[in-house]
Amino acid sequence: MRKRAGATRPFVTVHPRSLFPVVLTCEHASGDVPVRFRATRALEQVLASHWGWDPGAWDVTRRVARILGTSAVAGRWSRLWLDLNRAPGDPTMVRERAGEVTLPWNRRIGPDRIERRVLSVHAPYHAEVDRLILRRVLRGIRPLLFAVHSFTPVLGRERRPFDIGVLFARHASLARALGLLLKKDGLSVRYNEPYSGLAGMMYSAERHGSHHGLPCLELEMNQALFRDPAAGRLLARSVARALRATSSS
Repeated sequence: MRKRAGATRPFVTVHPRSLFPVVLTCEHASGDVPVRFRATRALEQVLASHWGWDPGAWDVTRRVARILGTSAVAGRWSRLWLDLNRAPGDPTMVRERAGEVTLPWNRRIGPDRIERRVLSVHAPYHAEVDRLILRRVLRGIRPLLFAVHSFTPVLGRERRPFDIGVLFARHASLARALGLLLKKDGLSVRYNEPYSGLAGMMYSAERHGSHHGLPCLELEMNQALFRDPAAGRLLARSVARALRATSSS
């Protein structure tokens, strides 16, 4: 039997007192689950894969936060425990299976257990994002909300031969301005790929952006980039430069 690292809070926050006009979020930062389970090879592999988390995303998020001196909040638990980038009621928020692998901690899970998990993980995470936003709004600062994710270069038969996806729902011009700055650093950029904000695929950023009337985008990075050990550092520099320029314009 194995127990993953325990913690009192379902999120991690860096630079919580910052007032820089960008709030970073990383919903899929971890592949850990807060329960004991029989650590089979299949379960370990699925937690370490794109099913369990977004490899590289939190590393880049932390680096960007450090460069800009801004706040960032990350989910502490795997998306296979509860997906923070899904709305309560979404059937993919708590999955019983990941591909062909049954998840024992979600097996035969019912509404009561899902409710407890939402109230203990999902609600506190999003309350923390709101807290970081409100610190700024109450001081007359209108921040850009920027969710950071990564995507697998191949999903089934679909190949994704580009470096960066910038997702948007209501802020196309801002997305394109950010994308153009990333292109100047040699990155291949697409908009609303491999997922589309117009199809409701950026729940967390849109939830808080719509509620507070703030601009919001989601960044998707190709996980193939992270085969280079220096990728996180280089991507963070590019993203930080682009955010600094767009947030001040």
